[in-house]
Amino acid sequence: MVNVKTGDFIELDYTAKIKNKDNMVFDTTIEADAKKHGIHSPKMTYKPLIIKVGQGQLVKGLDEFVVDKELGTYTVELEPEQAFGKKNAKLLRLISIKEFHKNQIQPVPGLEVDLDGYRGIVRTVNGGRVIVDFNHPLSSQDIIYDITIKGIIDDPKLKVEAALGLFKIPFDNVENVDGKVSVTFKAKIPEEVSKPIIDEL
Repeated sequence: MVNVKTGDFIELDYTAKIKNKDNMVFDTTIEADAKKHGIHSPKMTYKPLIIKVGQGQLVKGLDEFVVDKELGTYTVELEPEQAFGKKNAKLLRLISIKEFHKNQIQPVPGLEVDLDGYRGIVRTVNGGRVIVDFNHPLSSQDIIYDITIKGIIDDPKLKVEAALGLFKIPFDNVENVDGKVSVTFKAKIPEEVSKPIIDEL
């Protein structure tokens, strides 16, 4: 039986749950699971992920877990340090309510906000001061992943498509002709953007 190695591209299905909240499902690649647990979104495309092992494309504990595993189904329990990290008090910021009003935002507890490119959640509003939590929403949570390693990907075309998906850059077509892969993009890409993509590929 083939075992997964660091650097392999693998096809992976998963359903992720928060252990401390009665195994509440918060993410999945499987449409039936999304519908069953009330998190289905018509905007989502539900299909297995193709990821490169050891590149930080999964949470740390899961990335490490799949190494040396055979194809098949597993359940993985991860403590916060291996999942989305522990809460860091330094990521709680006190911000003047005027900053929100400048952007026509009325802060209330629980509101998701984007400040200077960082996503946070308003925790408290007290007078003219607002505390925003920039920790990951799932920090300090124990996470359970039900995963199925469906296969190891050898096809260069699929590898390139998976890598392009990580950059979130739309492309028209990927072709593999005589061992050379060519990519047609939907629009001209500036060199400062295309160079890191080419280096990665």
